[in-house]
Amino acid sequence: MQERVFKISLDPGIVDSFDEALDEQEHISAQQVFSEKRYRGLNAWDCICSCVHRIRDTVGYLNDMELGHMAHGNAFDFMEFMNNAAVVIDSVNMLASIFAVSLDEENARSEVFEEPGSDGKGTDKDYFEFIRSLCVVHPTDTSRHPRYQGSKLVTCPYITWTDSLTRPAFGNCDLHANAFVNEASSWGDSVNIHIDQVFNYVEYRYGLLEKVKDGLVRFQDDTIARFRERPIEAQGAEESLSDYIDRLKQEEIERFGNANDYIFDMADDLLSFEPTDEKNKAAVDRYKNAWLFALGLELNSLRNMSRVGPENGGLEDDASGWTLFENLWHCHSGHPDLRGYGYQLEKLHYLDGAHGPSDARWGRRKLFEMEDVLTEHVRINPELSDKELYYLALTCLYELALETPCRINEAVPNDPSYRRTANTSTEVVQDG
Repeated sequence: MQERVFKISLDPGIVDSFDEALDEQEHISAQQVFSEKRYRGLNAWDCICSCVHRIRDTVGYLNDMELGHMAHGNAFDFMEFMNNAAVVIDSVNMLASIFAVSLDEENARSEVFEEPGSDGKGTDKDYFEFIRSLCVVHPTDTSRHPRYQGSKLVTCPYITWTDSLTRPAFGNCDLHANAFVNEASSWGDSVNIHIDQVFNYVEYRYGLLEKVKDGLVRFQDDTIARFRERPIEAQGAEESLSDYIDRLKQEEIERFGNANDYIFDMADDLLSFEPTDEKNKAAVDRYKNAWLFALGLELNSLRNMSRVGPENGGLEDDASGWTLFENLWHCHSGHPDLRGYGYQLEKLHYLDGAHGPSDARWGRRKLFEMEDVLTEHVRINPELSDKELYYLALTCLYELALETPCRINEAVPNDPSYRRTANTSTEVVQDG
């Protein structure tokens, strides 16, 4: 009959806080590499994300567990707890290693279990690893913890929860295991485990994630400061626009990652585009001017290492990281005339030259289903190339965005270089 139930209480806010710090400067966090010898130089982002996911999910699972159940003569729930607790501990240790946070002092502690072992040098970390090896993962082959072993090899046939009858015999512990020493007529050593000590140790090791977060923030701050100290020049007098865009692209990849490389490629291509129909030129030039304006803001963003604020391509009082440069390529605005055309808008990019002929044909079909909307701002016909149709459609979407209360409308200056006005001739303005 079950007498007692044991539950741990780990604060999920610790991992949530770490995750928030990670995401706040994700473009920097994603640049971290391993420093330890085995993986030195390898990007650590996937491992970082895996650690955070494992910690978050496992903390929730451990908090839900109710320990104290015997099944088939063993405390299998404790075994399960130990294995999952080790996932949390190992993940915190891995993150500490990645962000160069020393845990030497914490690893040397012995205040929880107070089990120094035969040489008097054992730590809480050592003892936790010993009982996990003996009771859970290596019950028939525990051989790497000599200070806690009565012989070269110890084995453990069972681990049980104590009850009111057996508890006094085993020092009022909560769990009891035997470490057999493989000697004739020997019962080996009793291993008496107090669950509150195990919980305290797991809580302590999990709590070290807060120290690791400090190391993460230091890494982010140091990286940002280093990039801010390295200048990025505006477009040079002898530098072509294409070369300038490519230079900004390379800086972007190094400072923020490669998520936007295709946007730079599109900007480069679009800014060299000229419509075949002269009547489309004014609208196309306004759209191109907006791209040049956004490139100037992107230069500020790279110099300042920030996506926040109008000077960096964002908006006033908006910390979301939205930037004009990252959104001109699709110009989503929610304009009323576009209602019901969600699927068609989704397929416009089939005309960008990066898709096969079948997709391109489908993209043309979807584009001409929007002809009534598009021709309010540009002139199109089936004889135009896929690329020209694509850029004219984007030009129309840009014009519609400027008629709609949306972020693009808020970010683009109220100037005829960027906005349609009666009897205004617009030429492309180099904004750099």
